[in-house]
Amino acid sequence: MTCSELRDAMYDYVAEELGLERRDTFEFHLKSCDHCTFYLESYRHTVTLTRKMGCGPLPPGLEERLRAALKDYLQSEGRADAGGAAVETAKGGEEPRH
Repeated sequence: MTCSELRDAMYDYVAEELGLERRDTFEFHLKSCDHCTFYLESYRHTVTLTRKMGCGPLPPGLEERLRAALKDYLQSEGRADAGGAAVETAKGGEEPRH
């Protein structure tokens, strides 16, 4: 496993959602890579601090700007149909059923 692959699997590892073989590979890499070990510790610390922060209301206009940016991004990726669905899902609507 490369450092990049480890970073890509970080969320699943912390959430204990990696399969046994992938988890063993992840942990083997950590034993020989101080940089990734520090990265994992930093990631866990960030998650802990973020959970303690709580949620507050978004600043005025931020939600609309985020929705517009998401829609533009999805359209630029050629997923114009997904853009509307993703924005509606973000608003609390149901995901489309196919």
